[in-house]
Amino acid sequence: MTVRVFATAAIAVAAVMGSTALLQAQQAGMRSVWDGVYSAAQADRGKTLFGQNCAKCHGETLAGMDEIPPLSGSHFMADWETQSVADLVQRIHNTMPMDNPGALSAASCTDVVAYLLSQNQIPAGTTDLPTDASMQSQLRIDPVKP
Repeated sequence: MTVRVFATAAIAVAAVMGSTALLQAQQAGMRSVWDGVYSAAQADRGKTLFGQNCAKCHGETLAGMDEIPPLSGSHFMADWETQSVADLVQRIHNTMPMDNPGALSAASCTDVVAYLLSQNQIPAGTTDLPTDASMQSQLRIDPVKP
């Protein structure tokens, strides 16, 4: 009986370690949003789009309103921790604006994400955030600079 318990525990530990190693290997090929993945000009375009499409629910300051969640600050960053930029762009594209989901193009959603990154004190780089989902999937959202 003790051998069986030990063997089961050893298998569980190996599975957890294997899962952790796999996650680390997947993330090793990823870049962080803290690597300057969007341009200031792109964030400016995103600010305009945000004002036209998102501010009515999320607020001009991105603080959220009533049951609408904030899009800046530690809570927002924690919600998206270790997910990819592609995940955030896709979420916006598929679900926003609430009264017309899917109305924004992938390029517009990408510009909005650039604005969100800027408002979360993530520094701009020299090139635009790519609109290609496979490239966006290689960009990890980290709540703090790694």
